[in-house]
Amino acid sequence: MTRYLKHARLLAGALALVVGLTLVAPPAFAAGPAPGPAPRPIAAAATAKVEAMPAATLAQAAQAAPAAAPAETGKPFLKTTTGVIALVLLAGTLGYMGYSMSNDRIKSPAK
Repeated sequence: MTRYLKHARLLAGALALVVGLTLVAPPAFAAGPAPGPAPRPIAAAATAKVEAMPAATLAQAAQAAPAAAPAETGKPFLKTTTGVIALVLLAGTLGYMGYSMSNDRIKSPAK
């Protein structure tokens, strides 16, 4: 019995130390916001970055943009190869689940 009380005392002491340190430490939001440069709107920052780029880089980016179109557009998911594979896996899983439930070895009245 004393062995269990010794462990309980150690655990209670550790818990009291953790709770005490948690309550004594100042919260992180008490310091206020960190001083720094004034934030610029995202649109203004993007515009400034585009204006600073050379014209040759912008021309290359404009030519490469249309080539990045997806291959399968407008096709429903279940008619794609990935969709058919997902349906086959779903049907197999549900079939196995039904088989397992009907051939379960555990026969109890609570089931």
